[in-house]
Amino acid sequence: MILEDLNQNHVKKMLLIAFVDAIISGFFLKIFPFDYTINLAVAILPIYYFFDRKLVPVYTSIFIALVGLLFRTLTGYYYYGGFANAFWADFNFLYFDLTYGLVFTLIYFRNAHKTLFTFFLAALMGDFLGNAAEFISRFGIERYLFPTIMPTLLTVAIIRGTIAILLVSAIKYYQQFLRKEEHEERYRLQINLLSHLRSEIYFLKNNTEHVESVMDEAFSLYRTYDRLDADARKTKALNIAKNVHEIKKNYFRVMEGIDEVIYKEMPFDQLSLADLAQMLTISTSRELQKVDSKISFECQIASQSLITEHSMLMSVLRNLVNNAIESIEGQGCVLLKHTEDATHHYFIISDTGKGIHEDAMAFIFKPGFSTKYDDVTGNANRGIGLTLVKDIVEKYFDGEITVSSELEIGTVFHVRLPIIKV
Repeated sequence: MILEDLNQNHVKKMLLIAFVDAIISGFFLKIFPFDYTINLAVAILPIYYFFDRKLVPVYTSIFIALVGLLFRTLTGYYYYGGFANAFWADFNFLYFDLTYGLVFTLIYFRNAHKTLFTFFLAALMGDFLGNAAEFISRFGIERYLFPTIMPTLLTVAIIRGTIAILLVSAIKYYQQFLRKEEHEERYRLQINLLSHLRSEIYFLKNNTEHVESVMDEAFSLYRTYDRLDADARKTKALNIAKNVHEIKKNYFRVMEGIDEVIYKEMPFDQLSLADLAQMLTISTSRELQKVDSKISFECQIASQSLITEHSMLMSVLRNLVNNAIESIEGQGCVLLKHTEDATHHYFIISDTGKGIHEDAMAFIFKPGFSTKYDDVTGNANRGIGLTLVKDIVEKYFDGEITVSSELEIGTVFHVRLPIIKV
């Protein structure tokens, strides 16, 4: 079974570990009063086995032994006065490497219940027995039985095993920290996605009211023509009503499907206003950085009030902030401020953009109206952002939105939302 795991990728990985181990083996700690040093490579080696459960220690030890012997032979040429002397001087290290790999495989790799304790035990016993095998091959069993040898080798094994445990714990903690950051980032993206979806659904729902109105008018036309006995016109009007009715049914199917996904994927029922502001700040800042914009965005919200309708509120704030950013040509700033009292939340979104002409102020909340026009492409904004914002604020939240603007100075939106609705 183990042989099946030995594929080309594992061979490359084991070769890399062997080269790294050969280089690190040149670093020692000297903490004993007598002439004995602790090789740091042995403390780092078990970390590979802990985080890569498919890495077979007994096979890896063969690569480590052979590459290490070759490396020490080449680097020890001048020190030992020749390749042959360097080869045989460090040949006994093979006994340590092979014994360590075998013991680690038996105690940890083949163990179905891998824990930090079994990991420490494998590192400890592999180190101790590996050192014993190397020592006996060098000096014989008689010297190994001296009273000071085994306690020293056991102490070394405990120290290196402890270092390995500490390093593994530190790496695991860092990985958990990264996963937490990644989770928070996914959560921010999810909130933004939900706010987009819910705002679009709200727009779809408003459209269904218009579809219903058209359908009623078409059916009314049909009834009128019925009195006039105009068969062709009656049929045409009835077909209009049927088609619009089908569109309406399809709208409802889409809305129900998306609604089901949204409420199933809602990460939390409530979210603090400060956290919502932080998400908006992070996403907006990143978008500005992507285009190397000179526009700054500041969000002054310190409230810890819990928001239930956070995706809809995010849709309102995001649309107003994006609208403010798009109104600025070149350098400028956008500011979002919040205050609250016992009954209402108050949001002020101001910008230093080009402002809105007095003639356009009466139309900015109308569907299809937009002041954003691209001179290069000839494309205009679809003009539903502010319409959507006004509908959500007034119809969904029972709130109020007003706007004031001065040309070449900027625009300010004031939004008032009842706390009980938010």
